[in-house]
Amino acid sequence: MLKDFKLSDLKQMSNAELILLAEEVREKIILVTSKNGGHLASNLGVVELTIALHKVFDSPKDKIIFDVSHQTYTHKLLTGRYEEFETLRKIDGISGFAKMSESVHDVFEAGHSSTSISAALGFLEAKDVCRNEIGDVIAIVGDASVTNGLCFEALNYLAAKTNQKMIVIVNDNNMSISKNIGFIAKRYNSLRIKKSMNVIKKITPIRIKHALQYYAYRVDLFTSLGFKYFENIDGHNFNELIKYLNVAKNSTKSIVLHVKTKKGTGYKYAEEDKSGKWHGVPAFDIVSGEFKNQNKKPIFGEIISKQLCEYAKGDKGNLLRVICPAMALGTGIDGFQKEYPNQFLDIGIAEENGAIMASSMALMGLKPVYFVYATFLQRAYDEIIHDIARINSHVVFCVDHAGLVPSDGDTHQGIYDLAMYASIPGLTILNPTSTVDAKNMIKYALDCLDGPVIIRYPKGEISLELETFSYDLSWKVFKKAKNYIISYAPNFNEVYQNEEINNLDIGIVCASVINPIDEKFINSLDEGTILYVYEDVIYHGSLASKILHYINQFDLNIKVKSICIADTYICCGKVNELKTKYHISVNDLINKIKEGK
Repeated sequence: MLKDFKLSDLKQMSNAELILLAEEVREKIILVTSKNGGHLASNLGVVELTIALHKVFDSPKDKIIFDVSHQTYTHKLLTGRYEEFETLRKIDGISGFAKMSESVHDVFEAGHSSTSISAALGFLEAKDVCRNEIGDVIAIVGDASVTNGLCFEALNYLAAKTNQKMIVIVNDNNMSISKNIGFIAKRYNSLRIKKSMNVIKKITPIRIKHALQYYAYRVDLFTSLGFKYFENIDGHNFNELIKYLNVAKNSTKSIVLHVKTKKGTGYKYAEEDKSGKWHGVPAFDIVSGEFKNQNKKPIFGEIISKQLCEYAKGDKGNLLRVICPAMALGTGIDGFQKEYPNQFLDIGIAEENGAIMASSMALMGLKPVYFVYATFLQRAYDEIIHDIARINSHVVFCVDHAGLVPSDGDTHQGIYDLAMYASIPGLTILNPTSTVDAKNMIKYALDCLDGPVIIRYPKGEISLELETFSYDLSWKVFKKAKNYIISYAPNFNEVYQNEEINNLDIGIVCASVINPIDEKFINSLDEGTILYVYEDVIYHGSLASKILHYINQFDLNIKVKSICIADTYICCGKVNELKTKYHISVNDLINKIKEGK
């Protein structure tokens, strides 16, 4: 059915046929993600909802906007990408997120949460001019995303636009990546319709109805803003979904449908998951549910987590607070969460809020350590400048997924982080190579500094055990020569272990401290020295650009050759594939050294 499927077929399909289609979609999603990895549980949870949306509405004229868009696998299969679906998250394959270049049905792109309602507002504004091109505008947002401030801003604006109609679908699965956090999330989880309330709603004037709803549910977010609101819709029941979607389609005012779904539906391991393990998965065995090629070595977050557990036992341990925006498992900090739950603060999808909280904690003598992916810390850039660095607040950021990130494509890359941080005065930036580096850096950051610190590190296991970090913040010279390669993990690891490089007449330096740069080392170099700076970030704000700025400032006769990513956006692929594609592989470095360029 799915192989030759056309979107127009949905209009004539019976509910029995829709159920069969949903089963086939789930089989395909499970099969492909078992080989390629991907966002599994979130996609399995919205199969019926996505099919129903396309049955009732007419994409692409009706604008269907998926928040985050990591749950668009069903949408892709329904909109002509069945054959390409095998290439999901592969180099030059289709994206794991919505991608406008793939299909006219992907009307907006995202990889971060809480943008869908704001995007929908833009389509509504354009509708006055492009009336023949825009029909209904539908934003599908997770309940965890609704708690983000960006959603509140958009809803507040929409409430005042009574002449515009948006359909907001709240996909309530009681999870974000893992368990939902916060008061509003708890209220969502407690929402249940009583039969008596259904009767009362039919016969009661609107103002009394709102009061009764508030009393019964203790949440009045949408109705208080003036939206029509229908709750507790079964997100796996085609009869209910189609009925309420048609109500929304025929409404003349903005309307919110609160749809209850179960994350991971149709695959028992994903259905039973409460920790977020099956949210985004590597390749796995379908029958056993065992992940393939699992890391045998620890990741940096796990090492730092263990060190923080030790720190919590010490004299200053009661001052420690660990902050995380709904990604404890992914950052490896869940060990600390279990051992010290009262000192662990999961702030939900609210990076900006967490940054300012951390700053005021530090001002009062607490020791906040903030764990976050590099791609999500982008959202708190203003707070890092304005509320942390400007006032020299002692906040420690542990930034995971820095540099190139495999498979997720351009929305989840950590290649822009140094470009952000390099512009901020007074920020110390560290990059561990090994277990001992990670331990020493977090101790140094907590006890030896009084301003903001970033410890950044790549996704994945620790592959090299060398001590490179020194408390005097100097760079570690592993091999001396006239010219040098300067790098930091994980690119340093490739350099250090490469036999051909070790046979070249070239020095090797590990710059585990990226800011401040080691001015003493640079000043010690001979005139005419060439420095090959090898890194997996964009050039602007890179270590190479910082070194070059220093050399130009003091008119030193030293050349800097940068091997890094051009200012661009990165496609899907494995790290080694991406390095080859974007000309920053270790072979590109070797060729540049041999050419003397």
